[in-house]
Amino acid sequence: MRGTVLGLPAVGLAVLMAAGCGGTVPPSDQDRLTVKIGAIISQTGVYAMLGDDMETAMRLYLDDHGGRLGGRPAELLLADDAGNPERATQAVRRLIDEEDVDVITGLIASPVAVAVAEQAGRTPVVVANAGSDELRGPNLYRVSYTNHEHGRAAGRYAAQRYGRQGVVLMASDYSAGIETLAGFTDGYGAEPLKRILTPHGAVTDLKPYFAQIPPEAELLYAFYAGGEAVEFARAFKLLGHDRKIELLTCMNLTDEDVLQAIGTDAEGITSVGMYSPALDNPANAAFVARWRARTGRNPSAVALQSWDAIRLIDLALSRGGDLTRRLGELGELAGPRGPFRLDGEHNPVQSWYVREYHNGVNRVIATIPP
Repeated sequence: MRGTVLGLPAVGLAVLMAAGCGGTVPPSDQDRLTVKIGAIISQTGVYAMLGDDMETAMRLYLDDHGGRLGGRPAELLLADDAGNPERATQAVRRLIDEEDVDVITGLIASPVAVAVAEQAGRTPVVVANAGSDELRGPNLYRVSYTNHEHGRAAGRYAAQRYGRQGVVLMASDYSAGIETLAGFTDGYGAEPLKRILTPHGAVTDLKPYFAQIPPEAELLYAFYAGGEAVEFARAFKLLGHDRKIELLTCMNLTDEDVLQAIGTDAEGITSVGMYSPALDNPANAAFVARWRARTGRNPSAVALQSWDAIRLIDLALSRGGDLTRRLGELGELAGPRGPFRLDGEHNPVQSWYVREYHNGVNRVIATIPP
């Protein structure tokens, strides 16, 4: 290994590479065949900007590991789901039946991930983003979070920070939004004054929905992602609600994959998520530097999750033998987000971070333990 790569200090690169490679067992001859990774992502549609980060992170991991996973040559086969479950169902059947992939990964939207999981059969699935609470099964592994835990972490923080004052919940009307709001209510420990759901999947005039906020409300918690996050942040400021009510959001609403489109409307917004490029640890410093060298900007949570999805596959393959079984045997992993492990249902147990956006950075202002 060279002393520096793209300006990274040797110690930072060593930490990053160690996080991706782990201890290995020499592979048998049968384990030297090319491993095929089927990645179902959104290249078009409302989540296309998230899909760009997902693909870039996966390719970056492969580039940094010589195009090999677990010591084997690796091939990344992409399919565009366009945020549509039916299209995703066709994609997963093609990847499994025609391309003979060894594992499925990617999966941004919850409805898409549920549809893919139902079709995957015995092929292992490593979910890089979708948080659907109903996603589970012996062949399914997730490196992101469940929607319930995402919302619950924000609810726990809000109860401590704001003292269970009158809260209004607002989200896009689909499984991720509904489940995240339910998790928030659980963590908050009090029923909201109102739940406001907006049509999912299309640019919407949000003014009549903001008008539903009761005048006595003191806190608004919101869930939006992709293009919908951009529309929410713009409308919130344009309609002057930033001067009327405290705002706390999900991670996706001010994540790095949408911040460029949101611009200054994101200034001062507080969010709760499982990652920030401002996290202070050697593995994250190395990851952020490598991502910046490739893209010229900070990595999003989707980028980190997608990196970790390929890293999880790499670690499992390096152990040799049945991939599904090996995925289930991995213990606690260190990395840019901090340590995390998969629980009995293959969902991450991890810390959450309160992030406040100022001057181009989601600064970490508090940590919420698992």
